[in-house]
Formats: sequence, C-alpha cells, structure tokens
Amino acid sequence: MYIPTEFTWKDTMATGVSEIDSQHKYLINFINELGYSINKKYDPKDIAGVLKVMKFYAGQHFGKEEECMVRYQCPIAGTNKQAHASFVKKLQEYQKEYEQSGGSGELAIKIHKALTDWTVNHIMTIDVQLYPYTQPTSPK
Repeated sequence: MYIPTEFTWKDTMATGVSEIDSQHKYLINFINELGYSINKKYDPKDIAGVLKVMKFYAGQHFGKEEECMVRYQCPIAGTNKQAHASFVKKLQEYQKEYEQSGGSGELAIKIHKALTDWTVNHIMTIDVQLYPYTQPTSPK
C-alpha cells in the first residue's frame, strides 16, 4: 500500500533561477500538504483544491520555466516543453476522473504518487540541466 511520505528540497534540484527554484519549493510543500491530508484528515474536496492549484501552477510556472530555457539557450528546452504538455494532459485526465468519482481516497493517492514521481523526476532530470546555462561561465 502506498503511504505518502514527506520529501524536501535539496540543493541538487537548483536550476540557478531563483524564481523557478522558489516555485519548485512551493510545489514540493504543496505535495507534502496533500500527503498530510491523505494520511491524517482526507476530505474529497482536497482533490478539487489540488487540481485547481496544479492547473494554475502549471500555467504560470511552466510558462516561466520554458521562457528561461529559451532565454538561457538550454539545449533541452524542447524536451522540457513536451514534458510540460504531457503533464498538463495528465492533469486533465485527473480532473475528469475526479468529476466522475467524486474524489475517492484512491484517486488522492494516485494523484499524490504521480505528482511526487513526476516532480522529482522532472526536476532532477530536466530542470537541473538549466543550471549550467544560468551561471556566469555558462557553456553557451
């Protein structure tokens, strides 16, 4: 059985853009809050809130991150944009599932696991590749 655990920001997740890093920290805290809800006081309305915040976050954060990738001429900018599009599609699927199920505990766990896995993997494999390009001695 999946049990949400807390995860924390690590300096190895840095992109070199303080606004992006701050948004990543916010996302990590937000996901931790969902985990707390699942473990302690789950309410089906929590999923509606999560989906609403994630939709807003994806719209704001992804646009800023994609802009930075282009500005700093990061070679994986296209890969990053594709990953974001896939994530937005997944959020739409979760929204549909929420509307059909009413927000079951199983859906909350599924969303938490997906958000955790995607966030950590995306930051650690794609976003961190921006870091060298944001430094004064960038490889451009």
